[in-house]
Amino acid sequence: MREKAIPIHTLPQRPMKLRKWTVEAIVAILLIVWLHTSVSKLMDFGGLQIQMRQSPVFYKNANLAAIVGPSLEILLSILLIIKRTRVVGLFGSFLLMVFFTWYVAYLMVTMPHLPCSCGGIVGWLNWSQHLALNIFLTIISLIGFFLQRKYLKMGKP
Repeated sequence: MREKAIPIHTLPQRPMKLRKWTVEAIVAILLIVWLHTSVSKLMDFGGLQIQMRQSPVFYKNANLAAIVGPSLEILLSILLIIKRTRVVGLFGSFLLMVFFTWYVAYLMVTMPHLPCSCGGIVGWLNWSQHLALNIFLTIISLIGFFLQRKYLKMGKP
């Protein structure tokens, strides 16, 4: 005996709502991180430039890196706020966090005593805590990207 198919519109909406709220929570976390660190870096721009000059990766382009870093974080914040560009903001957040995670791991190996050039409270973390935070933010950015993309495929903004 065949079971009768249940129309999609009568299925519980709980998974879709959970997906939506999960994405909203991820976006909120990323917004707090991006806005907090970018504003902190810009408020101490001279200090940021000095720390970038000490970096084995950025020392040749310290001034450019000091401008590009906070600018990217602000751009990602704007992309995350606008629902139509959120999926791009989530993927961009993932890519930037992959880079930041690699950078922290690289510094842990090559220059563990170098001060962190991250702004705000993130700069207070030791390198191991910073790496753990970056891995967490990388993972949630990727999860948010896939959930938002799936949500968009379902025809939701």
